[in-house]
Amino acid sequence: MVRSLVALCIAVPSLVTGLSIPANAVDAVQASAPTVVVTATDDSQLNAGPESSGGNYMHSADAAWVRPVAGKITSWYGPRPVICTAGGCSSTFHDGIDFGSACGTSIKAISPGRVVEARNAGAFGERVTIDHGSGLESVYGHMQTGSFTVKAGQLVQAGTIIGKVGMTGVATGCHLDLKIRTGAYTDPTPFLTFRGISL
Repeated sequence: MVRSLVALCIAVPSLVTGLSIPANAVDAVQASAPTVVVTATDDSQLNAGPESSGGNYMHSADAAWVRPVAGKITSWYGPRPVICTAGGCSSTFHDGIDFGSACGTSIKAISPGRVVEARNAGAFGERVTIDHGSGLESVYGHMQTGSFTVKAGQLVQAGTIIGKVGMTGVATGCHLDLKIRTGAYTDPTPFLTFRGISL
């Protein structure tokens, strides 16, 4: 392999010399090269960083985190009794935490990210999912029908209003079901409290 590389290094200069490219041809190519203009970053890209392997947006480590809605926690992450409504039945394990808030209350994105989906998700009701990069997603469930203020692909900041509290899907009252997914659902409490969000 080394011999092949040496032979290539010897052959290439000879080939280039043999082409006899006029010097002014090189100048013409350089003159016609397009100019790249770098524009200022707009507000939607604040806290943006390199793309993560598992997502398409990544906030900086010191990006703000906010509480999605006011109101007390009405159901924590973990086992709980099955809830059945006209919309179906829940499982015996709650994958998120429920914030009890009045229907129509504005819901905020907890951290900068890119909206993955804003759609009806059956038993989970009207739902928005946001990718925060590094494989971390936040999921907002049981939102009010027709309340989405974001769409898939849209960049959001911490505190961006994404929709309103509802009781769609399997729900017995107005609330926001917030889930955190890192490949699989995990307890949102440590994510929020570590970042200074009071529960």
